[in-house]
Amino acid sequence: MSQALDRILEEVRQLSPDERRQLRERLDREAHSAPSPAPRAVQAERAALITSVRGKYAYVPTSSEAFNQRKQEEIELEDRRR
Repeated sequence: MSQALDRILEEVRQLSPDERRQLRERLDREAHSAPSPAPRAVQAERAALITSVRGKYAYVPTSSEAFNQRKQEEIELEDRRR
């Protein structure tokens, strides 16, 4: 462990039981209050993934709106057959 962490742990050991309880409650609140930001490596990995996916379906000769319209027509056709 690092020297700083060793020093912190030693100071925590010197706290009274009530002070330890208060510290534990405060740390729990801090841990649940806001998510920690993703490490830079994870952010870089996400950015690379997003970049690699861009344009993946550029060759598809239809827009998402046209696709949705065709799917809706298929659903209506299937409903008529029932």
